[in-house]
Amino acid sequence: MKRFSVSIVLLLAGVFAVAGCKKKSGGDEGNPYEGTTLYIYSNESGNYDIYALRVGDDVPQKVIGTAADEKHPFVLGDKIYFSANDDGDYDIYVANLDGSGRSKVADYPNDEVQPAVSPNGRYLAFTWGTAGGWRVVLYDLQSGDTVKTFGNSGKTNESPHFVGNDTLLMTLQDYGSAYSQDPWMYVISADTLTNPRNTSSTQEAHWRVKSGKVVFARMGLYGENPRITVADFPSFGNERDIYSSGISPINPVWSPDGTHVAVSHAGTCLIVLVEVSSGEVVDTLYYRPGKECSAFSWK
Repeated sequence: MKRFSVSIVLLLAGVFAVAGCKKKSGGDEGNPYEGTTLYIYSNESGNYDIYALRVGDDVPQKVIGTAADEKHPFVLGDKIYFSANDDGDYDIYVANLDGSGRSKVADYPNDEVQPAVSPNGRYLAFTWGTAGGWRVVLYDLQSGDTVKTFGNSGKTNESPHFVGNDTLLMTLQDYGSAYSQDPWMYVISADTLTNPRNTSSTQEAHWRVKSGKVVFARMGLYGENPRITVADFPSFGNERDIYSSGISPINPVWSPDGTHVAVSHAGTCLIVLVEVSSGEVVDTLYYRPGKECSAFSWK
């Protein structure tokens, strides 16, 4: 059975028709987000590095790049959190936005990837484990203690995302005796874990919440029909698919005003801008044939 994973693979072979994406670069029609910055990781220099891509520019600026692989940039204020395999496995690091002041934050056995930090900077959440056996860890940056570990051994549990300072939204698989990947919410102060719905026929991951809406990647239990979906949050009502592609779409990232999402694709380097209301691809933000990249934060 194919499932979402931290190293999600290309689902369908073939060449993506980039001509199908409308490009509004330069100053012709303009892009309302020009001057804002997408933080992405890409292997265009050989190994994976972290880049700052100013919307409207064709060449991103490398901000974190060493002989190691660096992935999953999460920006909070003037700091960037990321995963890197400096010493053989992936650990969580933090640095200034220009890459200076790099230091290790969390070092567990095996890999720690996909960091997310609460808006007040107190809590760190990340995906921990190995392929086929991921869990989600909630870590207190003030005390240096592990608060909670979520997910069953041997399952794919991932993509933590904070909704405010007190609620962690994540993907848990087989947590409720089902094969699907479902959204689960943990309220830190109340120590409660709830599933806002039970979707036994789909896999869902990479949650992002903004202004009462949640956007996420979705596919069938066997990898069929990959797409990006939007719904009301926390009710998950008014669910609507807004984007699909022959190459599996993953990692949607909200635009600053919450009217568009930047969507990356598995196994390639293609990031498009999708208007939420219409589902129209209005811009190709970044494309590098033969490479891999993904957007993770928008500032």
